[in-house]
Amino acid sequence: MNREEYSKYFEILELSTDSSLTEVRKAYLHLKDLYSKASIVTLAVENETSEDLNKQILLQVEDAYINLLSLYKEEGRTPERDIKNIVSGVTIFNGPALREIRERLSIDLRDVSLVTKIQIQHLENIELEKYEALPVEVYIRGYVEGYARYLSLDPKKVADDYMSEYYVWKEAQKQKKKKRR
Repeated sequence: MNREEYSKYFEILELSTDSSLTEVRKAYLHLKDLYSKASIVTLAVENETSEDLNKQILLQVEDAYINLLSLYKEEGRTPERDIKNIVSGVTIFNGPALREIRERLSIDLRDVSLVTKIQIQHLENIELEKYEALPVEVYIRGYVEGYARYLSLDPKKVADDYMSEYYVWKEAQKQKKKKRR
């Protein structure tokens, strides 16, 4: 099958037939989030669509995504392969590495925030490694794991790497305080 035969699925996800796999994934996640619950975007028309209609739309979005994944698989492109190609040179998952992966996947930080429910400022601070501006450790780990899941990365590996860097920074801060005394 060619892409034109899949055009209805691209239309459901509000995409053109020349969209990349990353764009398909991004549209899918956005629409899934949008119709899964009350959103600021749909708040104005909340009473105009029934819960059944939202469920029907979600089923169409899910079906479109599954069918498009099969198209990309036929073409020899899978999300796992794209991610593996992007992260192949990454030895440690730190803030700059996460940012580079996100940018290479053409994902906007606002989209990550919308889906993960992590404030955009925290995501920016994670990427910039502004540890002093981040919340307590348990939240940092949770945020990094959520961010990693969104990027289709191993959440435990990413969080372990990121937290190792955080602990090095934290220890350096303790040493600075001792020297000042």
